[in-house]
Amino acid sequence: MLAVRNLCVRYGRTTVLDDVSFELDDGEILTLVGPTGCGKTTTLRVVAGLERPSAGTLEIDGVHVDRDRFVPPEKRRTGLVFQDFALFPHLSVAENIGFRVRDRARVTHWMRVLGIETLADAYPDTLSGGQKQRVALARSLAHEPSLILLDEPLSNLDAALKAELRWEIRAALKEAGVGALWVTHDQDEALSIGDRVGIMRTGRLEQLGPPEQCFSAPASRFVAQFL
Repeated sequence: MLAVRNLCVRYGRTTVLDDVSFELDDGEILTLVGPTGCGKTTTLRVVAGLERPSAGTLEIDGVHVDRDRFVPPEKRRTGLVFQDFALFPHLSVAENIGFRVRDRARVTHWMRVLGIETLADAYPDTLSGGQKQRVALARSLAHEPSLILLDEPLSNLDAALKAELRWEIRAALKEAGVGALWVTHDQDEALSIGDRVGIMRTGRLEQLGPPEQCFSAPASRFVAQFL
């Protein structure tokens, strides 16, 4: 469903991503984790269509992307969940979720699944951080994307809420049966949420595998220390 092959991103003489390759299956959650500046967010931005690759290819649900064939974000059938929620302040919860969604039943369904039905008429400035993130996720899922991209979705929440919401988001993604690429700097979050985990360092994938394998059989000293 998503295949990344030999992906490179360079800004002048600076290499931000260096020969990154991985695949993501339908319904699978892949978490990318690593220290600040390791390239995980750049990887997500290239998949989303917010950055252009310098080399390598992407295949997103049959859509081919490379340096010479750029496909804009709206043509990629991806949903993007930002860390700052990115809700429309002048629209209610139901209107945010239903923006450009023709089937209103999908709006109702995801509000129910994520426990925000009673907030349908509320506006973003009245919501807590956790409620805003549920709305942002519901908005993405209501469009029935082929792939969900989550950029540090819990980083603006307190520790207690993070622990609760990570499982709600995981359950919603599994119910939707949609593949997800989840970027985080939190090792606990990456290991507990991901079906597979990719540990990144200085633009490269140091290790990619099931969480228990990465933790118990690290491929390098860096992975061992980081996890």
